[in-house]
Amino acid sequence: MSPRASVILPVFNGEARIADTLDRLARQDAEDFEIVVVDDGSSDGTVEIANERADRDDRIRVVRAAENGGVARARRLGVETALGEYVWFVDIDDGWPDHALRTLLGSTDAGVDVVVAGAVFSYASGARRPLVPPSGPPASGREALELLFTGRITGHLWNKLFRRDLMAKASFAPARLQSDLVMTADALSFAGRVVFRADQVYEYRIRGGSLITTPTQRRESLAIIENAVRADAERTGLASSDAYRCFVLRYIVLSGLKDAVLAPYDPAERARLIAAGRARITPRELALLVRMRDPQRLALALTARLSLPVYRRLLRIADRH
Repeated sequence: MSPRASVILPVFNGEARIADTLDRLARQDAEDFEIVVVDDGSSDGTVEIANERADRDDRIRVVRAAENGGVARARRLGVETALGEYVWFVDIDDGWPDHALRTLLGSTDAGVDVVVAGAVFSYASGARRPLVPPSGPPASGREALELLFTGRITGHLWNKLFRRDLMAKASFAPARLQSDLVMTADALSFAGRVVFRADQVYEYRIRGGSLITTPTQRRESLAIIENAVRADAERTGLASSDAYRCFVLRYIVLSGLKDAVLAPYDPAERARLIAAGRARITPRELALLVRMRDPQRLALALTARLSLPVYRRLLRIADRH
């Protein structure tokens, strides 16, 4: 008989942390779940340690990727090999209460495809910032996708529980950055019923510099995300909506401009990217930010369009907050 849930843990060269992470996951007080460790081509002792834990706990299974392909591919392999009705994605460095999976499964009555719960961001300084999900009655997948587009639902995977057969429909988009967002948007675009829980089920530990990327990789990631999410918007009839336009402006255009201004590009390439980004900030898009009551991004968009020195100063201020 298949387990109720599969916890999917991608890992690459994690021998220093894998044993502790598996011990912490094994303490989950939910009934009937498995832990799928997806090794993404590790060259250290990760697999040996994971296999040793699997020998002692039959809820743990170890799946090995043929080669290192990045976290998006590892998660996809985890979905393909998972046996549970639902899947929960976790990362090796983060934390969660022992009741997290039980809490998520507690909202999976008939017809629920996705559960969106609360979480907390934990910083090296000791500061903590809560991630608060929407409240209210269940939403359709289309309604939840609108909430994602406007920032009410975040693109993180780890504060959500997904029906496995729904996540199996999600496209494989190996963005170097924010691959979570693509999978979340895809899942919501196919979902029938999405429910919300205020309970904090995850602690995401901010690790500065944990992912090294080049400007080219960041630019390619934004292009992958834009193309994938556009398909979701078209599938759900949201491609001409204010919500989707808001997403493109705040996440693709402004993120691309920030990268163009701050990253170490060749001067000619920097000028080209800035010009292309500024051209996408039209009066219509500025009016949209006014309607969406988003003064911070309105200020960034206006200054990016009119004065790069002022825009750079605003970026520095925003980064301090």
